[in-house]
Amino acid sequence: MLAPRLFFLLALLVLTPLARSQPATAERVPAAETAFENGLQAYVEGAYEEALRLFARAAGEFGYNARTTAALVMAGKSAYAAGDFGRAVATLDEFLRRYPNSRYVPEAERVRALAREGGPGGPVAPPFDLGIVLPASGEDGYLAQALFNGVRLAVDEYNARGPRRPVRMVFRDTGGTEAGTRAAVEAVVGGGADAVVGPLFSEEALAAGEAAEAAAVVMVAPLATDRAVSAGRRYVFQANPTFAMRGQVMANVAAQRLGLGTAGTVAVRGGYGAEMADAFEAEWRRLGRTVAFSERLPDAAAWRSLQDRLPPERWSGVEAVYLPVSGADAAEHAADALRGLEALGLEGQVRALGNTEWEGLDASRPRASRFGTVFDQDFLVDEDAAADFVARYRALAGIGVDRLALMGYDATRFLLGLVGAPGEAALAERIRQAPRYQGLAHRFDFGGGQVNRALFIMGYRDGEAVLLE
Repeated sequence: MLAPRLFFLLALLVLTPLARSQPATAERVPAAETAFENGLQAYVEGAYEEALRLFARAAGEFGYNARTTAALVMAGKSAYAAGDFGRAVATLDEFLRRYPNSRYVPEAERVRALAREGGPGGPVAPPFDLGIVLPASGEDGYLAQALFNGVRLAVDEYNARGPRRPVRMVFRDTGGTEAGTRAAVEAVVGGGADAVVGPLFSEEALAAGEAAEAAAVVMVAPLATDRAVSAGRRYVFQANPTFAMRGQVMANVAAQRLGLGTAGTVAVRGGYGAEMADAFEAEWRRLGRTVAFSERLPDAAAWRSLQDRLPPERWSGVEAVYLPVSGADAAEHAADALRGLEALGLEGQVRALGNTEWEGLDASRPRASRFGTVFDQDFLVDEDAAADFVARYRALAGIGVDRLALMGYDATRFLLGLVGAPGEAALAERIRQAPRYQGLAHRFDFGGGQVNRALFIMGYRDGEAVLLE
């Protein structure tokens, strides 16, 4: 049985009597009926490109049938909702030429007029072509599909508002290789893409960034954390804060929010934690604070002997210690570090500062609370705000939402919110200067640079991780 909204659409577009200029009889063709009903479902779900394909099939592949006129009008409306105003006008022109006395004419003329004007906002502008470069198959294909679904829902939502400059998605398969990624970016840029989203990881993003920078086209890398991806570039942006940026942000939190002046760092030598710790120290010194010690552990096992490597005399005057951990057992390393601080009798004297992996603490959460632990987080879902997206994603993909889907959605909404008319200030500069953006699960703020610096700041209080800012 059709849902109420589908039934309402059907009542408006199908049950209305047809004009006498149309053929006297119109048979119900089962395949056309199925295509039409599936098109209605896709339209209601916001999958306008799919709806357009299905309505065009119902109207054009089976001769004149009971769904022909309704399908043509709905094809025009689908094209309009997808932001393809030119196709909307052409489809509705065809309908009005073939069926000038149809009772659907007023609706067709209304939508055609909006399409000619570029939507309710005013004159039509050239579409904004969004290149999407992701692997379509292989071991990362399922990850790319989730991110792509998030991008698609953001684009559908944007176009449904009838913007003056609709967005067209242009997808190219990277094949999951550096060479394939570079070729994919060159292909979408060569086809006129105004911006690019993708690829997935740092290795491919390095190659993609070279191609985007050479063409002076904005590229937003959603996951890459290697700072070389955007270093020295003006058109390549990293939505996922680099490890260095995470250390820099935590130094600012410790200095400006917590008011601390003397801190040490501990990290495993040569790992991501060391990169975060080095950046923390550089920013800490830039802020005029004192680095009490810089301890680099030989391996992850050394977290269990922190009290032996840093005896009590090295903690004199120290107000905080930054302890970025990494790896599959990162949460356990954080717990080991807290046990070491406790063994040194530093509770109430030294504050623990951590990174995203500190949220994985389990039994050590009360201990983390006693040390006033503060850490950063790159992903925090606003469940109330995300409820509608979660429902739409499940209707589209048939599965629940994951982090990649939310990143695709949030990053694309942020980017499309900065789309301007041709001739306005460069998109890259608008991204750099945009105010902090709050998505469903991510924050974006490039602060005049190329790397997102907006993180959630969390703390342990009474055994629970809570949002501080």
